[in-house]
Amino acid sequence: MSGVLAGFFIVWSIIGVGWIAGRTGILGPHGRYVLNRSTFFLCSPALVLVGLLDSELAEIFSAPMAVAGISGLLTGALLLIGIRLFTKRRGAELVVTAISGSVVNGANMGFPIAAYVLGDISHALPVILFQQAIYTPLYLFALHHVTQKDAQGPAGILRSIGANPTIIAAAVGVTLALLHVRVPQVVLDPFQSLGDMAIPAMLLAYGLSLYGSKPLAKDDGYRGLIAVASSAKLLAMPVIALGVGLALGLRGAGLYEVVVMAALPTAQNVFVAAARYRAAENLARDTVLITTIGTVLVLLLISGVAGI
Repeated sequence: MSGVLAGFFIVWSIIGVGWIAGRTGILGPHGRYVLNRSTFFLCSPALVLVGLLDSELAEIFSAPMAVAGISGLLTGALLLIGIRLFTKRRGAELVVTAISGSVVNGANMGFPIAAYVLGDISHALPVILFQQAIYTPLYLFALHHVTQKDAQGPAGILRSIGANPTIIAAAVGVTLALLHVRVPQVVLDPFQSLGDMAIPAMLLAYGLSLYGSKPLAKDDGYRGLIAVASSAKLLAMPVIALGVGLALGLRGAGLYEVVVMAALPTAQNVFVAAARYRAAENLARDTVLITTIGTVLVLLLISGVAGI
């Protein structure tokens, strides 16, 4: 399991640099704000666009992507229904809890884990493509809808779409991929450069947010939601992925791969989105923290059970 530890070392190292930057103040009082907005409006849309343009239709419509999609959406839906039925939480808190428990850290954790544990980074692509093309635009739209007063009716829906560059990037990327349009490399390179900034910027912004914070603070009132979201991400989602994979005929190594991908921690871009909309930021931040720590144990358990 050296691959698991290597992947987490990379992630925590960059987060640590962000924490040091926050402690020393080298990025100034607005460093986190600038990083979050740069990621949301520039780097993440570029990452989505480049990722989709580099994909093949076979990757987009594959069984592993179906597992990633069904397990992610089903886990998020179960969280939405359960929290709505058994608590009084509504609006942004409801949405942030659901996505914190169902959005996988497929890029900066998925690639290292796929490379070192599964032996091929391509195993991370179905998860990343699903989240870039479908889930990220969907939850950004939901967050915009519950936090913005102009998000009502057909006109509000159009404004929600226009206000999220990731939605536009996903639509453009999927369309060009389906039409087999090959964008010249000289045109693609600037987007690639911006996309390469997305993951480090997310991790740095997250590290900045940890400085001076008190994870799981009682005053936030999020401890219960964090526990529910973390449990769903670390336990429920891999079990659902296992069931979906079996139903789709996956066995052996193929089944192991989709379960490992489902067990990855909550993505930092959930925190970036929550920060962008000023919606339950501490809930997203602490769920990322808990799941990033807990995933090590879950992956070790999965590997032990699978005998790998």
